[in-house]
Amino acid sequence: MSGREAGEYGVSAEESTVYDALVVGAGPAGCAAAYDLASTGRKVLLVDRFEFPRTKACAGALTVKTLRALRFSVAPVIREVCRSLVVGLRTDKFRTLQGADPICAMTVRSELDSFVLEKTIERGAEFRQITRILSIHINRNRVEIETESERILASYLVGADGANSTVAQLTGDCPSVFAGFAVECHIRTEKRYEMEFDFGVVPFGYGWVFPKGDHLNVGIYTNLPRRGVVTIEHLREYANVRLGDGKLEAIIGHPIGLGGPGYRPHSKRVFIVGDAAGLVDPLLGEGIYNAVVSGQAAAAAITCGGNDPALALQVFRQRMRTIRHDLEFCRDSAEMFYGDVDAGYRLLTSFIPRYALMKGFAAGRTFGATRRYFYAIPFARPPKLDLPSGM
Repeated sequence: MSGREAGEYGVSAEESTVYDALVVGAGPAGCAAAYDLASTGRKVLLVDRFEFPRTKACAGALTVKTLRALRFSVAPVIREVCRSLVVGLRTDKFRTLQGADPICAMTVRSELDSFVLEKTIERGAEFRQITRILSIHINRNRVEIETESERILASYLVGADGANSTVAQLTGDCPSVFAGFAVECHIRTEKRYEMEFDFGVVPFGYGWVFPKGDHLNVGIYTNLPRRGVVTIEHLREYANVRLGDGKLEAIIGHPIGLGGPGYRPHSKRVFIVGDAAGLVDPLLGEGIYNAVVSGQAAAAAITCGGNDPALALQVFRQRMRTIRHDLEFCRDSAEMFYGDVDAGYRLLTSFIPRYALMKGFAAGRTFGATRRYFYAIPFARPPKLDLPSGM
């Protein structure tokens, strides 16, 4: 192991606690993994560099499929429930896709993360704030992580530490991952707005307006891995055109983890999930759903594998294959849609595609499943959801 030995921290390797799993990153992906592992009685340590509640750059929209995937209700932190969707082409064409059933629940990401972490701790996971990770050493029996202040030992490691993942960088497990970019802000308002996507506002991306009760979350996103495609000035221009001269608050930019279709897990003791594995949908920029289900996939692999890391890797590969195939649909669709956004918009707003899209959203289907089972969409039924009363 590189760096300092355990004795320098005042404890020997033999005296250190060896966790069944160490989960790095306490967002939706990490908490999904830790929650499921704790539910099976595993000794789980969930760590993060930040104290909660934390400011997290994220639009905070939970699709129906995400609400279904979560192990518990998040009704206490839902600000709005959306049933209709406004889709625009740049800022001069608009079409409202009407729906009777919920397609999305809006949260504030800092509130969501704190709530999910609290539920995970209640389930039995141990949480600790840590300093920067310096090294990761993997041997036949365990994983050893060295931070600036301590050494942590575990049978398995789950990397859920976001698009600029330290775990992925130190282990070299996700060479295919690259980052798109988004910049967002809050705008105070008393007016009622629908959930909105405006395509073509930036190259290979869109602008969004998401209602959050007392404010709007407004942003622009691109799946191009180039700096300068979206900037604060682009955001100001978009916000002013769409919403008037409102004050932009809480402005923040953040990378978007893409490239998930190329992720091929190969480590028997380290599993990368969520944005760290590039699992954001490049078409709509949605990341929380794949964060949750990939975290659950890592937990299932560790639970099934136990003392057999080869079996754990096999299970994780099987679970990730489903996620990867759906991302491949999204990647191919994004290339076609954003390659000719005018033609893509005409197709999106024509009757059959918009009907299928809204039905698929309401039924909690992934985009890939909606495409594969297109002719079954008219028979899809929305699931029962635990939502705040009156929404």
